[in-house]
Amino acid sequence: MKSNLFDKHIELIKNKTCDAIFLCVSNEHLYEFTKIDENIINELVGFTGDTASLLITEYKSYLYVDGRFTVQAKKEIKNKNIKIIEINKKENIICDLCDRLSINDKLMLDYKKISAETVFNIKENLKNKNIRFAAYNENLVKQFVKAPNKIGEKEKNLQELFLLKQKYVSKTPKIKIKELFDKLENNFKYYITSNLEEIAYITNIRKYPDMNDSMVLPTAFIIASKEHSALYIKENINASIQKYLMNNNIEVKKYDDFYYDLTLFANKSYAIDPKINNYYIIKKLHIKNKFHFIKSPLNYIMSIKGPKEIEGLKLCNLLDGIAITKAIYEIKDRIKNGEKLSEFDIANIVDEKRKITNPDYYVSKSFETIVAFNENAAICHYAPERVGSKIVSKNGILLIDSGGNYICGTTDITRTISLYNNKVPKIIKRHYTLVLNALIKLAVQKFPYGLTGSEIDIVSRAELYNKYLDFKHGTGHGIGYVSNVHEGPNRIGPGIVKDYKENILEPCQLTSDEPGLYFEDKYGIRLENDLLTSFDKETQYGDFLKFETLTLCPFDRDMIDENLLTDDSIKFLNIYNREIYKKLYNKLDKNEKKWLKYDTKQFKRSKK
Repeated sequence: MKSNLFDKHIELIKNKTCDAIFLCVSNEHLYEFTKIDENIINELVGFTGDTASLLITEYKSYLYVDGRFTVQAKKEIKNKNIKIIEINKKENIICDLCDRLSINDKLMLDYKKISAETVFNIKENLKNKNIRFAAYNENLVKQFVKAPNKIGEKEKNLQELFLLKQKYVSKTPKIKIKELFDKLENNFKYYITSNLEEIAYITNIRKYPDMNDSMVLPTAFIIASKEHSALYIKENINASIQKYLMNNNIEVKKYDDFYYDLTLFANKSYAIDPKINNYYIIKKLHIKNKFHFIKSPLNYIMSIKGPKEIEGLKLCNLLDGIAITKAIYEIKDRIKNGEKLSEFDIANIVDEKRKITNPDYYVSKSFETIVAFNENAAICHYAPERVGSKIVSKNGILLIDSGGNYICGTTDITRTISLYNNKVPKIIKRHYTLVLNALIKLAVQKFPYGLTGSEIDIVSRAELYNKYLDFKHGTGHGIGYVSNVHEGPNRIGPGIVKDYKENILEPCQLTSDEPGLYFEDKYGIRLENDLLTSFDKETQYGDFLKFETLTLCPFDRDMIDENLLTDDSIKFLNIYNREIYKKLYNKLDKNEKKWLKYDTKQFKRSKK
């Protein structure tokens, strides 16, 4: 089916309908995690990663991925006429796209699944080639992609929405909308967005996802104003939520009415962010100048967690720590006793353990659980499938990257654990300890207010650079609140940030700390904790900030080479292990307690 659909796209080009087609892994709301039935690139070429772009030309096609997905793309792409291009400091998608096209070519774009900003950049870079543009033919996809299951569609419409409890949320929608317009310049009267994170933030609405899904954000558009806002929502809203919205001056409208209503805004004072909204919205608004274009202030506002959210995050990290500690013990114990478990089986153990351990708080996993054994762990975003996932044995290491959405927050944690029956090989312990040192180095770093995540990234990577090692992904990302597990603007990673000040780390932001090492066809190691930025001390050099580690789960004792631990690492681990033992011990059963006691033993200071 995939090759048939891909061939049909080539036929479009051969028939001179266009000269090239450019597509992205995305959906109408540009949400990061695209469902499989919306992922056209997966349908075309079999690539399952959640971030990629594809340029199709008559004789050659190009799949653009970042360093997280390079190994995965090499394994999944079978068509020799598709070249994989890794996007990095030297390679830029739009520049490469420009090089591939000829003068007067016609380029087809899916306007509903590409941001307006990207389309503007493409047109700007291609203007010297007099490139013509056309809308991607959606009927081509509908003709060959299987129709959705009727029962599944019915279930989707009946998904239950819920409001965040008042004890876990600091502000009402009315207050949030006021803050939004206080930050907007030019006295705009309306703010238009299709961004699901923003809409969930404004409304305080979430949903219980379909089984095996992680999507807690309702599917909606919003046209906000201080006096009267309109929410265009796909899911059914019950009477109590509708009353809550009405009390906050938000009217509920039909999802399908949104694009028509946009046509009524041609002469009104509205603001829209072209980076987070699809180009089709811009076309429907008939925008002729950049006056309406702004950078949404909500990205920054959302990242600053209020006091109730911070209490919620501390609670959900405790609940999560109990569940994951139990899951790791169970996995180790069952493998030790000779059970044949696949990576997929273990992913289910992790997901189910969260659910049964915290039934009153758990909503869903926060992303597709990554369980990768040995060489599969070298694929950064590997996710096991029901059929064909690797059987886990007593000879190797297992990477588990998972997270939970709770009614009081979102978690993201990675642990790499030993399943060796005997001693862990020395080289693996060495690499694990280097990654652990890198994680701790960042976690204990104090820094003056005003530094960006780009500037402090070297604190973590220096531990690896000094051994001529590195990893091809960011060190940390912002984490949403019962929302997308990836949230900006806070990010820790290398490279120049275009809008420098937007990446300044602020108090009350939640950011992951996840260094790693990956050795293709051998193994991968990644460790991850969630860090809350907080005020530390006022000095003559300004205010200093620090990180507070919220994640509560032990690191694998058998994977650590104590001789390689830094003094900072020993100090951190001894404090961290005492806290874990104190908070988790009484929540575990007899065998789990015995294992926790071993894994949280105190380290002696180095004799170096």
